Amino acid sequence: MFTLDPYAARSCPLKVHHTFHPGLTRPVQAPAPTRIAGGAEFAAGVQASVLAGNARVVDLRGLTTEPSDVQETACLSALADGVDVVLGGLLPRDWDAHRAGRPDLLVRDPAGGYFPGIVKYQRVVDPRKDDVAYFSSELADLPRREESTGWRYRWHWRWNNTVQLAHLWRLLAATGHAAASGPWALIVGNDDFAGRGTRATWVDLSEAAVPPPPDQVAAAARSDSADPVPPVSALARYDHEFALRVRLAEAAGSAAPDDPPLLRPIVSYECGYCPWWSVCRPQLDDDDLSLRINKSPLDAHEISVLRNAGVSTVRQLAGSDLDRLLPGYLPLVAHRSGAEDRLRLAQRRSQLLLDGLELERTTSGPIALPAASLEIDIDIETSRDDRVYLWGFWVSDGNGGGSYQQFSSFTELDDGGEHELARQAMEWLRELVSGTDALVYHYSDYEVVRLARLASGGDDDLDWGVDFARTNFVDLFGVVRQHFFGTNGLGLKVVASAGAGFHWRDEDPGGLNSMRWFDEAVHAASEADREQARTRVLEYNEDDVKATWHLRRWLRGLEG
Repeated sequence: MFTLDPYAARSCPLKVHHTFHPGLTRPVQAPAPTRIAGGAEFAAGVQASVLAGNARVVDLRGLTTEPSDVQETACLSALADGVDVVLGGLLPRDWDAHRAGRPDLLVRDPAGGYFPGIVKYQRVVDPRKDDVAYFSSELADLPRREESTGWRYRWHWRWNNTVQLAHLWRLLAATGHAAASGPWALIVGNDDFAGRGTRATWVDLSEAAVPPPPDQVAAAARSDSADPVPPVSALARYDHEFALRVRLAEAAGSAAPDDPPLLRPIVSYECGYCPWWSVCRPQLDDDDLSLRINKSPLDAHEISVLRNAGVSTVRQLAGSDLDRLLPGYLPLVAHRSGAEDRLRLAQRRSQLLLDGLELERTTSGPIALPAASLEIDIDIETSRDDRVYLWGFWVSDGNGGGSYQQFSSFTELDDGGEHELARQAMEWLRELVSGTDALVYHYSDYEVVRLARLASGGDDDLDWGVDFARTNFVDLFGVVRQHFFGTNGLGLKVVASAGAGFHWRDEDPGGLNSMRWFDEAVHAASEADREQARTRVLEYNEDDVKATWHLRRWLRGLEG
């Protein structure tokens, strides 16, 4: 007997296969889950808001070290008592259906029963201009559902969340405590609803808003069906995916220890934090398509279809005749819009990889770049809780050199502290450019967007900064995108190193790492460790602004 958790149906099937294959052992050390940095803090804040609200809440998070039967009994008791919200309750395992799970939230249905809920440190809604109904709840009163318009759940990007919730709904139904109103569920994301703060979004698990399974789309194509396969409900997608995982678990569990794997690994975003990566990686060719192409990568189904057509590596795709390949390929990947363009883009990247090129010039002639007598480069750093704690500038001296200026606060900033730091940076910049012909260069619009957000408080220096940015800020990313194609994208690290030949002092530069360094700079046990982390962050930020300086000098030197 076995059970699968709520993530099984939404994540890589290799995890299920490896867990049950008798010849494989789960590695002890798992990579740090850097993708969800800040998630635990956000979840704790949501739970605190629920506890401080008006609802009758039972918090079962403290029982996680108790035996499972104790936790399950406590959860069932809270549901039987009709409390408004249960935090961290462990639902009884459904051995017959192979399900297990612990919802972040169980919220009472006024009509009887409960809805499952999860907390996600991500945006889960988009603004809408139509009058389609949207349902949400305040964290302080989750059972009270409010109807409004202007928002919509991000079905296109976040449908996997609803598959996870469908698992919890099925598991909850097995206890007899599913909501009488039908298969709805809640998701608490980190969206700020027009200044109203964090709210819970309600989703209808029976709404046909989820992409159909790729294998169903392929089956329809093989049957020469002229009609596209329509979207399905979260429950239908879940039932299909979960049944596949159950069959895979049973097949893997029946294998002999020395039997070969039943599936071949395909690299996805999950590999970066999956404990099974050390098992999967040796099974992949060093030239495997899914391993080498990490920018706009083909999805698992696209890779599988190519492999079945005899195209598994970068070299094979680079040398393929797509006009001959596409007629058989496209009907089987109809689940993806723009499938032909995606494949042609992957082939282009494959050819550049074979040639060892990071950047390909797509235009000819000199590149026009605005210039000024005073040129400044800007870059900001943010913490895990999305606070701007560092504003960095490189001020060119006009003779091939310059100086670094920074405004930082290695503390846990609140709204006032973040606002004041930005004001200081803009006050300095305002004085520096006064009476001069000046331009400020940045890479992508991140700095401009954050400045505009912080200026909403009505401060004179910040308002000046927003106005100045409209006319005197130059986005180098827009220039680069107009003239280059990047094998691994057009991020600053790629372009400044491959094009301008600039190299960061840190061996592992990156935004996520800088968040970790900030945590160490604030919370490390010793002052020496905190100082070392502060120095590392400042040097990284200084290199970022120097990189944009080197980049624009290189761009100006290009002749054709």
